[in-house]
Amino acid sequence: MFSNLAVKNVKKSIKDYLIYFLTMTFGVCLFYMFNSIDSQTSMMQLSTAQCNYIDALIKLIDSLSVFISVILGLLIVYANQFLIRRRKKELGIYMTLGMNKSKISMMIVFETLIIGVFALVVGLLLGVFASQGLSVLTAKMFKAALTNFYFIFSVNAFYKTLVYFGIIFLVVMAFNTISISRLKLIDLINAQRKNEDIKIRSLYLSVFIFIISVCCLGTAYYLIIKNGMFEYNLEFAGSIILGSIGTLLFFFSLSGFLLRVIQTNKKLYYKNLNMFVLRQINSKINTTFVSMSVICIMLLLTIGALSSGMSLSSVLSQDLDKKTPYDVSFIYMGQKEKSDIAEEVSKDINMDLNKYAKEYNKLTIYNQKIPFKDLNLDFSLIKNPALNKGIGETGIFKIVSESDYNNAMKMQGKPTIELKDNQYALTNAYSDLAPMYNSFLKNNSLIKLSGQEFKPLNTTVLEDSFYSNENFKNTGTFIVKDKYVKNLNISLQVLNLNLKEDIKEHEFLDKINNAYKGEERPFDVLNTRSMIYEESAGMSTTISFVAIYIGLIFLITSAAVLALQQLSEASDNVERYNLLRKLGTEEKMINHALFIQIAIYFFMPLSLAIIHSYVGISVVNNIVSVAGNINIVSNTFYTALVFLIIYGGYFFATYLGSRSMIKAKRN
Repeated sequence: MFSNLAVKNVKKSIKDYLIYFLTMTFGVCLFYMFNSIDSQTSMMQLSTAQCNYIDALIKLIDSLSVFISVILGLLIVYANQFLIRRRKKELGIYMTLGMNKSKISMMIVFETLIIGVFALVVGLLLGVFASQGLSVLTAKMFKAALTNFYFIFSVNAFYKTLVYFGIIFLVVMAFNTISISRLKLIDLINAQRKNEDIKIRSLYLSVFIFIISVCCLGTAYYLIIKNGMFEYNLEFAGSIILGSIGTLLFFFSLSGFLLRVIQTNKKLYYKNLNMFVLRQINSKINTTFVSMSVICIMLLLTIGALSSGMSLSSVLSQDLDKKTPYDVSFIYMGQKEKSDIAEEVSKDINMDLNKYAKEYNKLTIYNQKIPFKDLNLDFSLIKNPALNKGIGETGIFKIVSESDYNNAMKMQGKPTIELKDNQYALTNAYSDLAPMYNSFLKNNSLIKLSGQEFKPLNTTVLEDSFYSNENFKNTGTFIVKDKYVKNLNISLQVLNLNLKEDIKEHEFLDKINNAYKGEERPFDVLNTRSMIYEESAGMSTTISFVAIYIGLIFLITSAAVLALQQLSEASDNVERYNLLRKLGTEEKMINHALFIQIAIYFFMPLSLAIIHSYVGISVVNNIVSVAGNINIVSNTFYTALVFLIIYGGYFFATYLGSRSMIKAKRN
C-alpha cells in the first residue's frame, strides 16, 4: 500500500523533487569519478615518483570523500525538510483521514528511497562514462603515457559510492521520522497562514549592526593582507573569526536595513511590484541569515578553490626549463669544502663520469654576511608583498666565483662574463626582484667584500639558476674574481651533469642508488630534470583535482540550498500571488517580481563572497607568484564560466520551478 502511494506521490510531485534529484545525481557522479582514479592508472605507464603521487592523491580523495559525504548528507536532510514543508497541507489531510504518523513516516521513507535509488543509478551511469574522460585527463596532467586505453569500471569506487550514500540515506530516513513525529495537525492545516516574526524592527539598531559588520569585515581584510595565509598565528585566527562574525551580522542587519533604505526612495519603492518584493525578502531574510552566511562562506571557498587552486597548479608547471638547466644535479650542503665532489662520486659508483655525462661542471656557492637590508636597496620596487617581506627581513646575498659562474653558463649555452679586479656582477632568478636590482646597479652602488670595495660590471641584473631544483633558490648572488672567495664560508657545492643522448636517466639513477645502499653519500640532494617534471606534474594534478572536487561540491550544495529555499518560499506564498492576480496585476509583472526576488536571494551571498574572495585571492596570489607568474584573467574567466553554468543553471531552474508552482495553484 505504502509503496504504491509513494510511487504515485513521486509522480505527482516530480517537479518538487527535480532540484533534489539533479543535485544528488551530480553528487554521485562526482563521487564515483574522483574515487575511480586508482583503477584508471592501470592504463598508464608510470614511474615510481608518479605512482607515489597517485597513491597520495587517492588517500587524499578518500579523506575528502568522507567530508563531502557529510556535506551531501546535510544537503539531503535539508532538502527533505523542504519537501515535508512543501507538503504540510497534504500530510495534514492524511492525518485528518486517520493515517497515523508512523505510516506517514513510512510513506515518506519510501518516497525518499525511490528518488535516492533513481539518483544513485543515474549518477553512477554518468560517473562511469565521465570517468573514462577523466582517465585521459589524469594521464595528461601526470604526463604519463596512456599505453592501452579501454573502458574501465571501478568496483572499488562503486562499492564506496554505495556504502557512503547508503549510510547517508539511512540517516536521512531517521531525520524524516523524527521530523514527522513532531508535526502537529493544526500547524499542518494552517502552515500557509503562519507569518514569521521580524527580529529587528528598529532602523537605528539595524544600521548599528550593519556598521559593526562592515568594521569586522574591514578589520578581517586588513589582518589577512598584513599576515598572509601561511602563518597560523593570532592575526590569522582573528581574520577568520572577524570575517565570519562580520558576514553573519551583515545578513542579520539586512532584515531591517535594506527595506528602510529603499523606502527612502519613494520612486523606486513604489515602482511596479518592488514594494511586494522587498516585503517578501524582509519577511524571510531574518530567519535565513544563518544559511545565507554559510552559503556566502561556501561560495568563497568555491571561488578560492577553483581560481587559486588552479593558479597554484599552473604556477608549479611554469618555468620548468629555467628551474632545470641540467639533466642531473648533486647538491652537498656541508660547511667543509669537498676535495672534489666529482671525483668522490666517480670513485664511489666505480665509474668514470665521462662515460655517462657529455659534460659536467662543479660550482661552489659561498656565504657572506651581506644582508639585503644593509644595502641601499629600494624595497618599494618589489610589488609582491610576500617576497618583499621575506627578502627584506631575512635575505642574505650569496657569492660565486667568476670561473664557476662561467663554466655553469657555458653548459647552459649562455654568455659568460669577464670581471676586472674591482668589479662584481649580480644575478638572481626572480623576475619580481629585477626592478629593485636594476635600480641598485644603475646607482653604481658599491659593495664591500674581504675589506675591498667593488663596483657593478653592468646596470642590468642577470637571471640565472645554478642547479636543477623545483624552486629557483637564487634570490641574489654576487659574482667576483676567484681570488676573493678563498677565505669565505661555503654554503653548498654542486655537481651538474648533462647526460649523453644514449644514456637513460633511470639507468644512471639505478647506478647511483645501488652504489649508496645504506651508505653515507657525498651529497645531500640528488635532483634530475625528469624527477622535477614528474613532481611538478604530480603536485599540480593533486591540487587541481582537490580544487575541482571541493569547489564543484560546495558550488552545487550552495546553489541547491538556495534553490530549495526559494521553491519553499514560492510554495508558501501561492495565495499571495493569487491575491495579486485578483487585484488586477498582470502576469508579466508577477513573473518579473518573482524573478527579481529569486535573483536577489541568489546574488546577495554571491556578491559578498566575491568581495571576500577578491581579498583572499590577492593574498594567495602574492604568495604563489613568488614561484612564478599567474594568469589571473584566464583563471577568473574559467571560474566565472563554471559559476555561470552551474550557479546560473540552478537560478533559472529555480525561477522556472517557482513560476510553475505559483501558476499551478492559480484560482
